Amino acid sequence: MSKCSEPKSTNKIQTAQIELEQVQDITPHNKALYEAGKKLLVDSIEVGREFCKFMITTALAAIPAYMGLLKFVLPKDYSLQSHDEISFLAAPILFLASSVLFAIGYFPRRSTLSLDLPDDIERDRSKTITRRQRCAIGAFSIFCIGIMYGVWVLITRLPKWNF
Repeated sequence: MSKCSEPKSTNKIQTAQIELEQVQDITPHNKALYEAGKKLLVDSIEVGREFCKFMITTALAAIPAYMGLLKFVLPKDYSLQSHDEISFLAAPILFLASSVLFAIGYFPRRSTLSLDLPDDIERDRSKTITRRQRCAIGAFSIFCIGIMYGVWVLITRLPKWNF
């Protein structure tokens, strides 16, 4: 009877080796691509924030602009009825709601992160970008609805011109 011996398993860690075949300097094209990628990475949070900041002002400025146009199209002796008040004020309320949502997108997220943990930084950066994007898209949608509704109200209230 012969004895078969099986090899014992050992817990050796094998390291992968990378073999370089051709090494060359970074081309100007690749250097420009790296710089563009770095700028995209660094500026990605600030671009969304600046958009929200600009749109806060734009949405709030739309309120007096709409009210001025409304005053222009309504007759001087016009008195508001209860159902007309709601239809006239819906657009400014939508503009105000969009500016509040833009403001929420503008403010930074509250979080603590360590510069020693790049994964935490990347995760927090991604969450901030996603949150700001959702706020901006939602607020911009509300703003556009306010514009369309406001234009509709103004057009339906235009006086009929007799030429």
